[in-house]
Amino acid sequence: MKQQDSFRIERINELIRRELVTLLKNETKDPRLAGINITDVLTSRDLSAAKIYYTVSEKDKSAVVPLLAKASGFFRSRLSKTIDLRHTPALRFIFDPAPNTGARIDDLLAKL
Repeated sequence: MKQQDSFRIERINELIRRELVTLLKNETKDPRLAGINITDVLTSRDLSAAKIYYTVSEKDKSAVVPLLAKASGFFRSRLSKTIDLRHTPALRFIFDPAPNTGARIDDLLAKL
């Protein structure tokens, strides 16, 4: 992959992340989606798919997973109207356990 292409993908990833944060904050009416934080977006080289990594509290996790799967079409539709791409990538939401793990490690270290 050319360096120019990787910069383009990085810009698209950041643009998708910012737009999703805005959509979650302003256009979703379900209060269960209010606590979601988008941590990262990884788009495939051909821009056909994007993995959206998110965090949410453990108590809300079981309720949020099916909601995001169901709402991915809504988010893709909204992204297609705000992002100027020939094809809007299919969105796949993936829970990101890393921030929760880091906080747990910090708590354990503090107890020592």
